[in-house]
Amino acid sequence: MPNISLQKRLIDAREAAGMSQSEVARRIGLANSVISRIESGDRKVAASELADFADLYHVSADYLLGRTNLSDRMPSVQTSTTTDLSLFLQRDTSYQFNFEGVQLTPEQNMKLRIALTQIFWDEIKLNNN
Repeated sequence: MPNISLQKRLIDAREAAGMSQSEVARRIGLANSVISRIESGDRKVAASELADFADLYHVSADYLLGRTNLSDRMPSVQTSTTTDLSLFLQRDTSYQFNFEGVQLTPEQNMKLRIALTQIFWDEIKLNNN
């Protein structure tokens, strides 16, 4: 079993995401000093905060805790498994999307549908000409 500290994993994940402690604090809703204290090991991380870090960095809580070296929390997203976008474009509300760890609102989902429809509409027109 891996033996890497939570603090090291948090720092590595933050740096890999290209974020400053200030940006992480803003996105998670904590003070900058709290992020600094967590990363230095001077403050424990609450379970809800661990989940927030995992969501923000797109990794599993087990990865942050050093229980695994597999950082990918949803391996199926990285595999060859595909989903037909037409289901989403047909207003299938079971799809949940997020951007940088923040779940899209229904209005943002609608805008995404419109944008994707336009992208594929243009492709269809190009292929028919």
